[in-house]
Amino acid sequence: MGVKRFLCLSFLCPFLAYAKPLRMVTFAIPLMVENSQRGLFVDLTRDIAQRGKIDLEIEIVPTGKALLHFTNGKFEGLFPALDVYTPKNAVKTLPFYEKIDFVFYRKNKPLKTFKDLEGKKVGLTFRYPYVAQLTANKKIHFEYAADDVTNMKKLSKGSIDAFVVEERSGLQALEQSHVEGVTYDSTQPLSRQDVYYAFRDDEEGRKMAKAFSEAIASMKSDGSLKKRLITHQPKPLE
Repeated sequence: MGVKRFLCLSFLCPFLAYAKPLRMVTFAIPLMVENSQRGLFVDLTRDIAQRGKIDLEIEIVPTGKALLHFTNGKFEGLFPALDVYTPKNAVKTLPFYEKIDFVFYRKNKPLKTFKDLEGKKVGLTFRYPYVAQLTANKKIHFEYAADDVTNMKKLSKGSIDAFVVEERSGLQALEQSHVEGVTYDSTQPLSRQDVYYAFRDDEEGRKMAKAFSEAIASMKSDGSLKKRLITHQPKPLE
């Protein structure tokens, strides 16, 4: 009887391990990660987990701690993951989003390219991932603010010449700040970065990355990914 029980438990072990809640860590991002139950990336992650029949737990911590906890193995997965800060040994999924940064500027004073920003005061938001082509440019004078709304107000007042921000976040900040005289060129992005999920490089992590990638591919194919993104689109500039 004891041997049969041992064999039964041994046989079930892989399934019991797979059935454990998947613990993912993230950090607060306006519009994208409002809390553990709300935000574009949170909703999308839950859609993907539901499609893959994965029991999911999401925890939000400060940005630096999220990366540290993931690197130290406290969590199995991290999102949103970008190449600029994700550990190189992490297992990546297919991209589920593209972070497209634009230059917001005062009307009649257009600034659209890296070259345009040289010699100017450019607002950035603390803890946001920007491409090295921007942050490594010594000819650009950067001023950091705690959030996007503050940067948008500084731009409107003339404290900075430009504000580099992801399009959706920028439009939401413009709406929430109630400022006037600020615009951007939606046809000329400054930079693009793939956004994906990162998992630990072990057997379970590789399984999860495969399951998430398959769900992302399926959602792209049937249009549900695009539909989800549209539901969180801020009001465009007129």
